[in-house]
Amino acid sequence: MKQGRGTIDDRGISCPKCGCRHFFTTHTEPLRDGRVRRRKVCRYCGRKILTFEATTATGPRGVHCDTAGVAIHSG
Repeated sequence: MKQGRGTIDDRGISCPKCGCRHFFTTHTEPLRDGRVRRRKVCRYCGRKILTFEATTATGPRGVHCDTAGVAIHSG
C-alpha cells in the first residue's frame, strides 16, 4: 500500500517501551473462546508483551490484536 509523505502506518503493534514493530513470538496458545494468546518479545529492547488475537468476519486472514493493558514488563 502506498503511503503519503509524512503519514504513519497504524497497522500492527508496536512496543510500548521503544516503539519497535518487530517481535519474536515465544509462545502461542489457543483459548477456549476461539482467540489465540501469543507471548512476544521485542527484538530491540527485549520487552515482553502479551497479545490476544481473534479472527474477524473478513475470514481466517483477518486478525484483531488487542494489547491494551496486557504488556508484561521485563525485569
